[in-house]
Amino acid sequence: MAIGTLEEKRKKLQELRERRRAGHDPLSNKAPDDLVQHLLRSSSERALIEHPEMVSIGTQTEGSQDLELNPNYIPEALPSILTYERAIQTDPLDLQSSDVESDSETSVTNFADISDAMQSEIAEDSTMDTPVRSVVPLVIEDQALSVGVKSFSLLEALDKTKASLTERELKDTQYFRLSHILGSHLLDDKITSTCVSLDYYSELVLVILQETSALQSQTIFNSKVIVYRLKTAELVDTVEFRGQTLLRGQFIRRKHSKVTSAILTSYNGKTILYELRAVPDTNGVLKIERNILTRNFHHYPVFAVWQHQQLADPRVLVGSTDGSISDIDILRMELNHDQSTDCRAPPHFKVLPVSTSSILLSEEQEEHFSTESEKLLQNQLEKQAAYDEVAITSIITMPEDPTLVYIGCEDGGIYKVNLDKISTGADSVVIDKRNNGFVPKNVKSLDGLPLFHSLPVTGLYSCEFAPNLMVSAAMDWECKIWDVFHNELLATIELEYPALHCVWLSGTDAYALVVLTPLALTIYNPMLTPNYCERETVFWTHDRKPVEMFSVSVDRCEQLTSFSSVTIFQEQAKYFAVLGGDSHLQVSVELQLDI
Repeated sequence: MAIGTLEEKRKKLQELRERRRAGHDPLSNKAPDDLVQHLLRSSSERALIEHPEMVSIGTQTEGSQDLELNPNYIPEALPSILTYERAIQTDPLDLQSSDVESDSETSVTNFADISDAMQSEIAEDSTMDTPVRSVVPLVIEDQALSVGVKSFSLLEALDKTKASLTERELKDTQYFRLSHILGSHLLDDKITSTCVSLDYYSELVLVILQETSALQSQTIFNSKVIVYRLKTAELVDTVEFRGQTLLRGQFIRRKHSKVTSAILTSYNGKTILYELRAVPDTNGVLKIERNILTRNFHHYPVFAVWQHQQLADPRVLVGSTDGSISDIDILRMELNHDQSTDCRAPPHFKVLPVSTSSILLSEEQEEHFSTESEKLLQNQLEKQAAYDEVAITSIITMPEDPTLVYIGCEDGGIYKVNLDKISTGADSVVIDKRNNGFVPKNVKSLDGLPLFHSLPVTGLYSCEFAPNLMVSAAMDWECKIWDVFHNELLATIELEYPALHCVWLSGTDAYALVVLTPLALTIYNPMLTPNYCERETVFWTHDRKPVEMFSVSVDRCEQLTSFSSVTIFQEQAKYFAVLGGDSHLQVSVELQLDI
């Protein structure tokens, strides 16, 4: 009975060993997994750390009752009693654990080889297959539902327009040639320069620069007057006005004089006479002497300067933004009080706007206007009456009659002032409600357009060999050609940018109009034809709109990013233009004009 029980227990122990051995074997050597390797590694490490636990089982076959009764039992005294001991190990020994580790290492090695092979296959597949593009959805939460400012179709159309403009610019290059650069290339980067005025006379170029510099969190405004010899780009003289803002500069046209004179105007109303002359030194070398005279004829910014061309003595008209006009004798640098001329106007007077009450009174007296031009003039006067002062930005007199003064103003109007109508001793004159007859007859009221301009007038210009023609330029992107004798608007040039400056060019039977904008210098054929009558009166006719001849883009001038001033002159049957802009450098351009 006891032997059968022992054999049964022996079989159970054998089965238990086999189960233990089967439990420590790896699951699969062909398809290892990270989780399996982790579990195998954890079990093997735990087997090495834990101590084996021994279980002893004893089986007694005889004399069990005697052992219980006699506590002083000695095994040697009872040889007939047999005791069997069997040790059962429940945890693997060191030898078995080392086998498990070797098996796990083998499986890890196989897994590493397989992973390397898989990575190489993935790399080959990635090189052969096209990359997969991931699409990120656009989420719109704004109520505007707009992503871009302009449509793709519009941008495409603009690109085509830009391409056509580029072709036109390439075509225009045959009509001009960059001559040379004026100015020094060495300048402090902290100084910002802008050329506000240019003039040319007798091989000399007059440049007015406004400079802005920031030092110790303070902005300092300075102005420079520079004179160059154009052919050699030689610096003749320079004067720096610190803390001053100069606005305009013109050479005084004096024939048979060895003194070079220029009139300068400033933002605070000062009128400055700047003179240069060459004097021989003790060594026989010529040196430059300068002289500067300053007068305070005005107390507001002076933008308008006009020089009389027909008078023997040099005289200029200057106008400020408060409506004041001064007739200055340049030689004496004082107001002109000479009464030898037929003009009885005072040398200094102020133009006043029409009062609102007088406008209302005139409207009550006249129930309706005879022409649309008169109605537009009434609207212009009402607009001017809203201002306290007549801000003059440009001034001009026509060669045919110097007693008639045309002033361009900040409100966009062009007003005609008759100096003969100013009473003796008067210091002011009111704008005439009929504008002294300068009411263009062929201007139509279209969508509320003004009679003259809708924005400030930047300049008024006359043509020496085109009688009675005047051009007005304004910030409303338009230039208009007027016949001031017959009071007609002949043509309108619509631009893409504000008109900054205009110059008339005339030949024997042809005319050209040069218009400066911030991005281009454009030459137009005005398409005007003079018709002479028996009384030597000229009638101008125009068949079609002015035609653009060619243009000089600012992109062709690497030194500039925008234009601000220009002067054009003729030397040896060639036309030249000196361009200034947002730089201390000026560009000289030769124009291929056949007029």
